[in-house]
Amino acid sequence: MSGTMVYAQVYKMVTEPKKFIGKHIKMKGFFSSYFDEETEQRFYGCVIQDALACCSQGLAFELSKPRKYPKEYPAEGSVITITGDFDFVKEEDGASYPIIRNAKLLNE
Repeated sequence: MSGTMVYAQVYKMVTEPKKFIGKHIKMKGFFSSYFDEETEQRFYGCVIQDALACCSQGLAFELSKPRKYPKEYPAEGSVITITGDFDFVKEEDGASYPIIRNAKLLNE
């Protein structure tokens, strides 16, 4: 797929997640992580940009085999490929987000 099509597909996964639940996906993008101080939890993501690199969209992922952060993860902004199963998390406070579960992470 072209960069524009990949961006559009990920956007669709974020905005219409129920259509993708259970699907096995492969995604290439940039590694990103975020630490939520309120929940004391770190989230990991694969971020892609549109063809003009002006907009970005990403999906969170959970590895099938946990690693220690930051030692066993790529540097922020490194190119990665993830594969895994698409799912959707709905938290008690009403927050929701798509996530790739059982993910395998490949550094490029």
